[in-house]
Amino acid sequence: MQVTQNNDRDENQEVRERIQNETLKKLYRKSEEERAQKLAEQNKLPYLDLNIIPIDADTVSAIPEEKATKANLAVIYKIGKKYQIAVADPENFETKKLLQEMKEKEGIAYNLVVVSSDGLRKAWNNYQFKNFTETYEDRGVSIKEEDLTDFEKGITGLIDLKKRISEINTTEIFNIIIAGAVKTNASDVHIEPDKEYIRLRYRIDGVLQDIVRFPKNVHKTIISRIKMLSKMKLNVNDIPQDGNFSVTMENSAINVRASILPTAFGESVVLRILSENATGLKIDQIGFNQYYMEKIQEQIIKPTGMILVTGPTGSGKTTTLYSFIRHINQPSIKIITLENPVEYRVEGITQTPVDQNEEMTFASGLRSVVRQDPDVIMVGEIRDGETAETAIQAALTGHMVFSTLHTNNAAGAIPRLLHLKVNPALIPPAINAVIAQRLVRKLCEHCKEEYTPAPETINKIQSMVNAIPKNDSMEFPKKIEKLYRSKGCSKCNFIGYTGRIGIYEIFTMTPGIEKIILANTSTGDMMNAARKDGMITMEEDGILKALQGTTSLEEIRRVTGEVFAKQGFLK
Repeated sequence: MQVTQNNDRDENQEVRERIQNETLKKLYRKSEEERAQKLAEQNKLPYLDLNIIPIDADTVSAIPEEKATKANLAVIYKIGKKYQIAVADPENFETKKLLQEMKEKEGIAYNLVVVSSDGLRKAWNNYQFKNFTETYEDRGVSIKEEDLTDFEKGITGLIDLKKRISEINTTEIFNIIIAGAVKTNASDVHIEPDKEYIRLRYRIDGVLQDIVRFPKNVHKTIISRIKMLSKMKLNVNDIPQDGNFSVTMENSAINVRASILPTAFGESVVLRILSENATGLKIDQIGFNQYYMEKIQEQIIKPTGMILVTGPTGSGKTTTLYSFIRHINQPSIKIITLENPVEYRVEGITQTPVDQNEEMTFASGLRSVVRQDPDVIMVGEIRDGETAETAIQAALTGHMVFSTLHTNNAAGAIPRLLHLKVNPALIPPAINAVIAQRLVRKLCEHCKEEYTPAPETINKIQSMVNAIPKNDSMEFPKKIEKLYRSKGCSKCNFIGYTGRIGIYEIFTMTPGIEKIILANTSTGDMMNAARKDGMITMEEDGILKALQGTTSLEEIRRVTGEVFAKQGFLK
């Protein structure tokens, strides 16, 4: 009886494999993503397009690379011992074997999703970033002393940086850290102590990248150097400290803002590299689509009113405001800024530092600024009712005011002002436009590649594009046939992206929006009114940029997130 049952199972297995092979042969001319989708349907499993889903290197590394590639699978999501595992073929012998081992020997609970072979390779690419982070060995190599410029000239990317760090002695580590950050266009340097090592990370295009791990014995050397340069207290290590210093490199001065925070394993350091390249961008270089470009150019030349830019920290609000200032800056216009702190110098305008802990706050500074006969005022941030009220009054009394708010979207700016006790009747005549924005990474022009998505993906994207309010300034794709994805090459440090661009949503004051404000209704009503007036959301702006090949849907998903979940892109 047992033999008969085994024979039946073998025959059933053979039948399933034969049917599956025949199905695959029929699908060989279809796109790889479509084949994966059909295979998922056949096996009654979810299909996932990994080209639009960000995957973390630590998550993928839950299974060693050798095992994962042999078994043709990858971990794409995990919480404790609960995994979501991507497979190219759920009936593959090696796949089933490893899954069984994980379940029986390691107690792993998992659910499967079917992905294309390209998607699986994309997940495996994360191993190179995980492997890239290796422990630094202090080889004690003695090299002749070189200045920072010489270090910088020898670095062409992250791989060169890693090699260079592993060859130098501890006294030169700090120089190479700064030189590497500048060469790779990092915005921040993170030096983080742990129990056994010191981790170095760079934030490149808004995403932290692991660089290398140092031994603990170099920590004191690095911290002392930073404190000395930043004029901090050398003998104090139990309180936060802030400072700044400049580095001369190739005849140019680079400003660095340093922050030190005590932790359980020593002092953690973040160095902000302040580059004037970002604030030097012109208004047509930051990412406005043609429809929004026309709206903004119309608004910023008005003599009075207020333009608010909203978004979280690091979303590029200051860069956007500086692009406006550079666009209108001319001898006949007096521009004064209030900033905390003044990080970039711009010729031809008056820049004033404020300190919220001292007498010179945004609110008190703004009251003084209006007595300086300005035409344009830039307020770094509206964070309290006093500043909000003073800024509104300035916009109503003959000044153009640029400022920022921390809200998630454009419609949220109005409830935020009301929360700060601004009189609702003053908002419509004062506000000219509200802009919400995020920054997304741009696909590397040297290695980005086209691919044909599955019909399910195309249909969902097409439905989202069809819902976008149309205008005469832009062309909208009528048929979606291809998408773009990151690959990685030496030009982009094998990240697949280089540089960033903004995605935006903008509404201007119209009778419909004014009515909503005076009625003090919900943010949803505000959003609906803005949509009726033609507002394209940040997510939609991002999708259009992805369809143009400027960025990828994976990147839009990483930055905006929620809209893709609502559309069913995540199973």
